[in-house]
Amino acid sequence: DLAEQEAEKSAMRLGALTAQQEQLDLKLQLLMRYREEYLERFRKTLRENPRNAAFGNFHEFMNKLDTAIDQQQASVEQARQQVAAGKHEHLDRRRRVKAFGTLAERHQAAEERDAQRSEQRALDELTGNQFSRKAGRA
Repeated sequence: DLAEQEAEKSAMRLGALTAQQEQLDLKLQLLMRYREEYLERFRKTLRENPRNAAFGNFHEFMNKLDTAIDQQQASVEQARQQVAAGKHEHLDRRRRVKAFGTLAERHQAAEERDAQRSEQRALDELTGNQFSRKAGRA
């Protein structure tokens, strides 16, 4: 039962880690899409009015955006590693539950065999006693 509870807890942790990773992935995609949109707007401004383009602001903002993307990619990678570790833990817990189940089944089977042997001995003894009584009468 304890192993089952641990397996259920690890499944819940794995679910939470997976949800967190999905959120981080979504945020990364949003940042990357925003970067592409900003770059496209800058290109459009540059085509329409090359003299009015603010290169300094553009580069500064793009550097900040690239830094944010790099940080987000690191967060996503860390989340992926945590999900992988969570999957490994969950599989270990499930294997443990299965192993305990197998041991319990073996124990139950052994007890049933012992009970059958005891019952057979008792039946053999009863049959032997009946045979002895009949042989003693004849």
